[in-house]
Amino acid sequence: MATATTMTLDEFLALPETEPPSEFACGRIVEKPTPTWFHSRLAARLAALFEIYFMAHDEGYVNVELRHASREERRAYVPDVSIARWERAPRTASQRREGAIEQTPDIAIEIASPDDRPARIADKLAFYLRAGVPLVWIVDPDERTLTAYTPGRPPTVFGEADTADAAPVLSAFRLPLHDLFSVLDRGLEPGS
Repeated sequence: MATATTMTLDEFLALPETEPPSEFACGRIVEKPTPTWFHSRLAARLAALFEIYFMAHDEGYVNVELRHASREERRAYVPDVSIARWERAPRTASQRREGAIEQTPDIAIEIASPDDRPARIADKLAFYLRAGVPLVWIVDPDERTLTAYTPGRPPTVFGEADTADAAPVLSAFRLPLHDLFSVLDRGLEPGS
């Protein structure tokens, strides 16, 4: 839900953090939906799988709910999971310790929640692509799909039986979607 009050990006970035994190678009604070159990499990699993990959392939790093800011777009946004290559990492300790990162990730991952409005997801997707994010994943736990978006190409939808890759960003990352979505079923009572 957006508030009626407008402010500048700098005013927003000076505010104390909220839980869940708020985002900022064109003068308005936008509250992110509170993560569900499915959402949280998928974010944790994705972060773990990318960490395992980066231990073998030192190409980049993964963050969960890291705030990014775009002065050109007057936005501050918090992808559920973001990936960046090492050459784009903040170079000073203060840049890593304080505030938002003022660059786009190389991969932005959003996990759909039941409270998400399709318009909110579409707006963020359009922003990511406009801002030059090379790869955006929208993960839908209910449909058990991952939709990959790259600028200038039609989206690719992967189902639970498929394997997604992280091209053009990462050289060899492969994600069997069954391995991702299986974390949602562990411990469920039969027939629930």
